[in-house]
Amino acid sequence: MSLVSLLHDSAQGTALYSRVLALLDAITTAATLSLPELPGHLARALSKDIAFERLGLWLVDEKKTPTPVGNSAPFVGYESLRWVIANHAPLNIRDMTREHRPGKATSILSALLVPLQSGNRLIGVLGLGSTRRDAFSADDEYVLLTVARSLAAIVENARLHQETTRRLAEMTTLYDLAQRMNSSLDLQDVLKTIVTSLKDTLKCRGCSIALLDPTHEVLEIAMAAGIKPEWERRFRLRLGEGIAGRVALEGRPIYVPDTLKWEGFIFFDPSVRSLLTVPLVLKQRIIGTLSVDSDKPHAFTGDDERLLTIAATQAAAAIENARLYSGLEQQVRNLAEAYAELKKTERLRDEFVQNVSHELRIPLTFVRSYVELLLEEYPGPLTADQRKYLEIIAEKTNTMSRLVNDIMELQQAGAPLIRRSPVSLSDVVHRAVEGCAAAAARAGLKIVEQLPEERVLVIGDEHRLIQVFDNLLGNAIKFSPNGGQIVVRLESTRSVVRASVSDQGIGIPKEEQARIFDRFYRVDGSGGQRIGGSGLGLAIVKSIVEAHGGEVWVESEPGKGSTFYVSIPQYRPPRAGDITG
Repeated sequence: MSLVSLLHDSAQGTALYSRVLALLDAITTAATLSLPELPGHLARALSKDIAFERLGLWLVDEKKTPTPVGNSAPFVGYESLRWVIANHAPLNIRDMTREHRPGKATSILSALLVPLQSGNRLIGVLGLGSTRRDAFSADDEYVLLTVARSLAAIVENARLHQETTRRLAEMTTLYDLAQRMNSSLDLQDVLKTIVTSLKDTLKCRGCSIALLDPTHEVLEIAMAAGIKPEWERRFRLRLGEGIAGRVALEGRPIYVPDTLKWEGFIFFDPSVRSLLTVPLVLKQRIIGTLSVDSDKPHAFTGDDERLLTIAATQAAAAIENARLYSGLEQQVRNLAEAYAELKKTERLRDEFVQNVSHELRIPLTFVRSYVELLLEEYPGPLTADQRKYLEIIAEKTNTMSRLVNDIMELQQAGAPLIRRSPVSLSDVVHRAVEGCAAAAARAGLKIVEQLPEERVLVIGDEHRLIQVFDNLLGNAIKFSPNGGQIVVRLESTRSVVRASVSDQGIGIPKEEQARIFDRFYRVDGSGGQRIGGSGLGLAIVKSIVEAHGGEVWVESEPGKGSTFYVSIPQYRPPRAGDITG
């Protein structure tokens, strides 16, 4: 008998199924939590069904090393964690004093560990600990393992969000640093800005820049912050000598976590206990070193090293600019390189968003399909609670699918037009109205068309132009009261075609009108509540219209409705007499 049959043919299976659904419902809100908040939330949610005293959540990196999340208690030894990681299987430790080496929490006598897998990739381990021996049953193991499949996606999303947030903060710091470094072309001002900014950013004891004299191959401190002048004057190292000399020679960062344990460390200041030094490289040429130090051991992390390395790249460019500030041609080249880097970053960002959106479509489709099968009671009858929970999942999945589709449409909307042909904007508007007629009727609204009798032509992509009016009409329907009227007008002049969509809805305050075309921005409804939607519709409209060489704007007053205008250059077919030899 299959596992699915067992679950539906036995009281025990039904009970397990109910336990899983209840726990899945309990952890649903964890999808919005940050990574450090997850262990506490999971402990509260899981304790409603399983008895335990300790909960641990560990993330696994590329080297298969487990790292605890938040305040996860190390109540099991790393041998147990490594076994779960290596085998991708659960581990029920019935008596830790006999079977496994316990962690620091020696009062824990039994533990249940399950892998968290995203596809075929193991991303972490979830563990429960109990002060009782043999505390976890086979049913507990099944329930926790089943819940872990959904929990893995929540943990992965939280980890990605934390990484994105950290990278964004890092990029903001580097951007601010670059702005300050490039605010002057005086070399001393530039050097002082670099060391003081990095000292404040990394909250370290001291920061220094040593520049290389290529003739004598000697490093000397050119600027420092937090370091006594006497130590600055004493600093003089040849290539390969000391930490800075080795960095300048080898062209790679060196981190000394504890100077007292580093053999041969050269002390200029005896108070230095940890030191991080990176090379200043310009066009594959080392011009010096950038160092930060602390009076505490193990003061710096891998993130600090990455930030300092990137900052060193910016600093090297800023120093070179200051040295060559009289050369306008060099400044132009630097600006061109910065612009190219910005465009590259923008392209990578767009590709990242598009790839992530595409990858999300497949699992969302599977989730939606299986939920539909369950709602159709294909595996077996549902209780009222089970149907309610599945309907919630279906609703949230559909919301996610719409958001993913909107994001992908937004990416495509701003792309250059590939299909360019004469398009009747009259036909486009009419088709969009027909497509929205059913939704308008359900909302008790009437759509009135005021279109010219003759066909009005523009050059562009018919599919994208239909998206414009689908979004504008959808917004009008969403914000209009029952029994209201939506008017769609189209008029042409000698050079442009102007379309408008007017509603009798809630209107838009003046201060918000400039922002409604921004990505993810949504207007407040009555009572200050947010209207549903992804906040991408008008951003998509703006991108498509601008790709057609047009513009879009709004005229609105709170309580008196809104009118959205779209203006696109008109196309007039060439006549026989227009072509000359």
